[in-house]
Amino acid sequence: MIELKNISRSFGDIAAVQDVSFEIPASQITIITGADGAGKSTLFKILVGLVRKDRGSIFLKGEDIGRDYSKMTAITGYMPERFSLYPDLSVEENLNFFADIHQVTLKKREERKHGLLEKTGMLPFKSRRARDLSGGMKQKLALASILLSAPQFIILDEPTTGVDPLSRIEFFNIIKDLKAEGKTIAISTPYLDEAEQGDYIVFLKEGKVIKKDSIENLKKNFPARLFKIVPDGNIFDIMENLEAHKELKENLFIRGRYIRYLQTGDIDHINLIPHISVKEEKPKLEDIYIYYERRETPGVG
Repeated sequence: MIELKNISRSFGDIAAVQDVSFEIPASQITIITGADGAGKSTLFKILVGLVRKDRGSIFLKGEDIGRDYSKMTAITGYMPERFSLYPDLSVEENLNFFADIHQVTLKKREERKHGLLEKTGMLPFKSRRARDLSGGMKQKLALASILLSAPQFIILDEPTTGVDPLSRIEFFNIIKDLKAEGKTIAISTPYLDEAEQGDYIVFLKEGKVIKKDSIENLKKNFPARLFKIVPDGNIFDIMENLEAHKELKENLFIRGRYIRYLQTGDIDHINLIPHISVKEEKPKLEDIYIYYERRETPGVG
C-alpha cells in the first residue's frame, strides 16, 4: 500500500534518517523498532509531511506523492508520541473537539463516537476530565480521537511508552480489532515483546535499516541457534571472565537471571560457560534484533 524509497533527512550534522527503504503492506501491522535516536519518529513525521525529506520518494498505492501530501493525509490517522489532549475537557468533549477538526458530520460523529468509546472501554468515563485519566486511558482516548475520521492508514508513534502492562495489552487488543477491520497500521515501539504482535518489522539503527522482513520469515530463517543458559556462579563475573573470548562474547547477552547464547557457526562454545543447565529455544524478536544489531552492516536487509 505504502512504500518508502531511499528516504534521507539530516538536521545539521545529524543524519536522522539515511537512505531508508521499506514497504508498509495493506491491512497488516508494520512495526518500526530501534533504540532512541534510531529515526522512528522522524520517519513517521516525513510520512505525513510534518518534516521535509532531503531525498527519496514516498509511494501511495504505486503513485509517487511528490510534495503533495494531501492524498496521504486524507487517509491517515496520526498519533504522535506526545498526543495533545485538553486536560480541562472531558473525554467526550475532547472527542467532539477532534471531530470538529476532522470535519466529521454530526450524524457520523455521534455514531462513531459511541462506537469508539465502546471499543476502547471508555464509555463509562466519557464525562471524566482528561487530566484525571490514567496513562493507559489517555492513550486510548488519543487513539479514539484519531479514529473519528475513519482513517484507512493508522500511524502510532510509541503509543504505549509509559503505560502499565495491562493497559498495553488492552491497547494492542484494540489494534488487532482494527487490523481485522482491514486497517493498515504502522507502529513504532521500543518494546520487542509487543512487537511480536505485528506482521512485518523494520529494525533501525542510527537512521539506517539493518533488517526488514515479515516476522514469520525472520523467525523461520534465523541463521543461528539460541540457547538459554542457567549460569553456575555470579552471572556478571562469568561474563567478565569471557571478555577474552571475542567470538563468544559477541554471541552472549544477559536476560534476567539467564545467559542467552547465539551459536552462529558449527563450533559449540557452551562448555566455556560455567553452567548448571542449557536449553535450546526458538528465537524471539528481541534475540533477532540483538543478532542483527550486533552483526549487520546497515543496508537494505
